[in-house]
Amino acid sequence: MKVVIDTYNALHITGILPPELAGLDAPGLVDLMARGRWSRNQVLLVCDGVLPRGHRDVRRGGIGTIHSGADKEADDIIEEIIERTDAPLRMLVISSDQRVVRAAKRRRCRTMSSEAFLRTLVHDHERARHQGKQRRDAARPAGKLSRKSVDEWRTQFDIDDEDMAEFTRLDKESRSRAKKMNGPPAKPKPPRQTTSPTQPDPPLPDHIIEEAMRMLDEDVS
Repeated sequence: MKVVIDTYNALHITGILPPELAGLDAPGLVDLMARGRWSRNQVLLVCDGVLPRGHRDVRRGGIGTIHSGADKEADDIIEEIIERTDAPLRMLVISSDQRVVRAAKRRRCRTMSSEAFLRTLVHDHERARHQGKQRRDAARPAGKLSRKSVDEWRTQFDIDDEDMAEFTRLDKESRSRAKKMNGPPAKPKPPRQTTSPTQPDPPLPDHIIEEAMRMLDEDVS
């Protein structure tokens, strides 16, 4: 599975990660994902802005970061990646930004809220802490997902029945929270250069998008 994450949209959500995981930056998020279920997939974390001088994007196996550049936002890059993919049904887009979610749904990509994504990290972290101390009971998918849906997620996304139960519960919780809020919290945006009304928006940074597509298409198995 190819996974595209709206990185800062996820990192600026509070109240979900436990104290020992709170305050993650993008490299920390990559390291955390590399120790859990997401390591089984090709994952691209798209970040706003540019890297500080002397820093490089992070890569751990099939999980890596990329930055949007000074003149574009992560949303712009993610939208272009969605448009360029030749297998949208096998792409999962993680964001609570409605602009990103709409772009993903237009091409029939899978979507997951940033809140639900963070909860999978908490689940993996807790499971790792208890690994070796007790055996996990066999789990059946929770909720009312059909067997066809379960088989489809297992085949396309390389997840097991326990993952399915967790995803079902998390998505249900996220929808419930969304009804109680006016919308997802706005993610901070890096400062952008102002342009006069007569100047067109700067073009998309093709070299960044091409690098993003290359990273998603790499076979690291």
